[in-house]
Amino acid sequence: MFELKQVTKTYTGKNAGGVRDVSLSVRAGEVVCVLGKSGSGKSTLLRVMAELEHAQQGTMKREGGVRTAYVSQEYALWPHLNVLQNIILAPTVTSQKAHGDAEQEALALLKRFGLREYVGAYPHQLSGGQRQRIALIRAIITRPNILLLDEITSALDPMLTKSVLDVMRALAKDGYTMVIVTHHMSFALSVADRIVFMEEGKIIRDEPAVRFFSDHSDAHINAFVQNISKHDAEIEVFSGAEQFQAYHLRLLKRLPEGSTIYVAGSVGDAWYEPMGEMYEAYERLRIAKKISWHMVSYTQGDNDRRLLRQHPELNQFRPMPRAMQNPANYNVFGDTVITQIFTKEPTIIEIKNPHIATAYMRFFEELWETSRSRA
Repeated sequence: MFELKQVTKTYTGKNAGGVRDVSLSVRAGEVVCVLGKSGSGKSTLLRVMAELEHAQQGTMKREGGVRTAYVSQEYALWPHLNVLQNIILAPTVTSQKAHGDAEQEALALLKRFGLREYVGAYPHQLSGGQRQRIALIRAIITRPNILLLDEITSALDPMLTKSVLDVMRALAKDGYTMVIVTHHMSFALSVADRIVFMEEGKIIRDEPAVRFFSDHSDAHINAFVQNISKHDAEIEVFSGAEQFQAYHLRLLKRLPEGSTIYVAGSVGDAWYEPMGEMYEAYERLRIAKKISWHMVSYTQGDNDRRLLRQHPELNQFRPMPRAMQNPANYNVFGDTVITQIFTKEPTIIEIKNPHIATAYMRFFEELWETSRSRA
C-alpha cells in the first residue's frame, strides 16, 4: 500500500535530527506505532510520508490513489472558522463532497465522538482535547487511506488524553490504516499490529507489538520502555528484590482460588532467585489456593521439575525455541499483563488493560498450540 526505501532527510544545525537510510512498508488496515526518544526521527518520518518534507535520497512508493492525512499535536484549526466550517472546508473546496453531504457526515462524526454540541463553537472556546478530536474528524472526513498521527496527545492532561486515545482506538477497530507516533506504551500495545523503534534517525526494530514488548534482550530498548512506562496511567513498575517479592505475594492473595497464571518465556530457575526466602511462603499459598501455572518455557530448572513431580495438577509446561530466549518473561491473568525482567535488579512492569491482556493471551495460545507437551 505504502513503502519507503532507503529514505534520507537531514537538517542542518546543532540539533539536526532527521532520518537516515530508512525503509518502511505499511499494509492496508495495519496500525503501526512508532516509538523512540525525542530527536530520534519519528516526526520527520511521518512528515516525509505526508510529503510535508521532501526526502534527499531514497524513494517513496504508493499504490494508485493512496492518500494520507497528517495530524500533529498543534491542532492547526482555522481560528476564524467554527467547528463545522473547519471540518467541511477541505472536502468542499476540493469538490470531494457536496456541501450538504459534507455537513451531514460531519454532524454524524461529531455525534459519534461526543462533540455534537460544539458544532458552532470556535477553536478558542474548546479544550485541548476537544480541538484535537476536531482535528482528527477533519482528517477522517477526507477519507484518507492512511492516517499519520504525530504525538497528538503530548500537550494534553491525562483526562483529555484519554478522550483522544479512545477516538484512536475506535478508528483502529474500524480498520483504518494508521502510523502513530506515541509515548503511551499501553495504548501502543492495545492497538498496534507492529512497533517501529527509532534511534538517531534509523529504524532499529520493526516487529509485531507483542513480540516487541515481550523481548527484553536489548538492554537499551528495555530501559527506554521502563522509563517511559512510569508516566503511563495504566502501567506500574516495581524494581528490586523486595518489591518483586511483595508483588508476587500480593498477587496470590488477590487472585481467586483455582485461578490460572499463563507464563511465556520463563528461563529455568531465574524467577526463583529474586524470590529468595519468600518463595516458600509463595509456594504454600499457591498450593493452598490451587492456583495453576501454564508455562511455555525455554528450559526447566530444578524447581520447575520438582513442582511438576509433586503437583502435576497445578503445573503444565511446554517448550519453546531457545532462539527466542531473553532475560524476561510475561504473565497473563484476567485483565492484567506483567513483564518480568531477570537482571541484576529484578523488575516487574504491570499493565492493567483488557485489550492488551487479550492480545498477549492470543500470543500465548499460539505458542502453547505449537509446542509439544513435555513428558
